[in-house]
Amino acid sequence: MKIAIIGCGNIGSKRVLSILKDKSCKIKFIVGRPKPRNQVDNLGKKIAKKIKCEYTTNRKKVLNSDIDAVILSTPPDLFLKYGSEILRAKKHLLIEKPLGLNSKEAKILTNLAKKNKLFLKTGFNLRFDDGLLFVKKLLNKKIIGKVYFFKIDYVNGSVKTNKNKVGALKDIGIHSINLFEYFINKDFNVVSNSLQNNEYFKDDNGFLILKSNSVIANIHYSFVRWENRFFLEISGSKGSIVVQSLPKWREQQVILSKRVYPSGVPIKKVWKFKKENSWLNEWKYFKQNLSKKPFVNQNEGYITMNNVKKILNKKK
Repeated sequence: MKIAIIGCGNIGSKRVLSILKDKSCKIKFIVGRPKPRNQVDNLGKKIAKKIKCEYTTNRKKVLNSDIDAVILSTPPDLFLKYGSEILRAKKHLLIEKPLGLNSKEAKILTNLAKKNKLFLKTGFNLRFDDGLLFVKKLLNKKIIGKVYFFKIDYVNGSVKTNKNKVGALKDIGIHSINLFEYFINKDFNVVSNSLQNNEYFKDDNGFLILKSNSVIANIHYSFVRWENRFFLEISGSKGSIVVQSLPKWREQQVILSKRVYPSGVPIKKVWKFKKENSWLNEWKYFKQNLSKKPFVNQNEGYITMNNVKKILNKKK
């Protein structure tokens, strides 16, 4: 399988490193900006030289080649233009989140992929984290009974350095929204949406309350939390599941607490995860989907962006 990476900055380089672990695939091109900008483009050139692939700024040449798929890791304001070119060139596409700048762009790209019978995957690598995949298995077994509520904090302090310029909701908050969708596998309503503008973006800090039937989610997303933090709690009738941190920051713990009746200290079991495998796991999912018809989860990026639209339309 031959692949091109368009955009090889922070995220694109992580994609490269994950694909290199898959010996059945070959990165044929790394594509940089037509007008290079120092550090990011130098990183792409260095990686291309190191892995012995071709570095180019000529997208047309790449899309006319024999590659099978493209990973698009540019800033989101280029997703509609570049994504459309890729899909019209009949190449499968793994594109970073968010899927365009709004739900309209997301729908255009999704429909274009379907029209050309191509697999479009939006890059929500967080739900391919080993610990969170394990949580999904526990939920499928109904080990904590009827689910009552979710709490999700996924925050960092990147307000001054973030290059996407789409705001915290569409950049980091969208991961937590996608996780809630993934775990409940149902649509939800927006109960409350509170946004703050502290330093740079109109929404660099926010709090959401979402509800799906009787299940409530409380989500905090932020670019102005000066210590990176991930915390997930899912509480149910028979116990709870807590996830502390992500392996990219420190050892991750998944804690299952079994409820003691009528009351008392819960019985706990802890699993630890030390390796960051989310990028590789997501790549494997993408590759496996190429052989499936119909494609699985083809609408994921659009559904999540449509839910973001519902959130933004909710009266503050």
